[in-house]
Amino acid sequence: MTALETVALYYDAWQNKHGDLSDVPLAETFEFIGPVASFDNAEGYRAMAREAGAAVTSFDVRRQFVDGTTVCSIIDWEMAIPGLGRLTSAELLEVKDGVIVRGELIYDAEGLRRAMADSRR
Repeated sequence: MTALETVALYYDAWQNKHGDLSDVPLAETFEFIGPVASFDNAEGYRAMAREAGAAVTSFDVRRQFVDGTTVCSIIDWEMAIPGLGRLTSAELLEVKDGVIVRGELIYDAEGLRRAMADSRR
């Protein structure tokens, strides 16, 4: 399986399975770095994805670029959080032997932080 084919499973889980990544090949030591949360294992990341995925209302992969074992995706997404609106992010996923070993999500999360704080009041 190519890096792009492996990453397609990941994005299918976000788009069609509400963040259920149980069928996505993530390394046990999967490392994820993001502007709101970071993880150092697949179990923690999968739990977050199930929770966040339930709130995702739109998820579109606009463009993808492959550089060896790394796939860079430009993503437009929305969540059911009042006042948040559409977010655009870049995500780098590193794949080794058909398994995603590392991810990095890059976007301006200030609006998400504000909307989450407002929804908790």
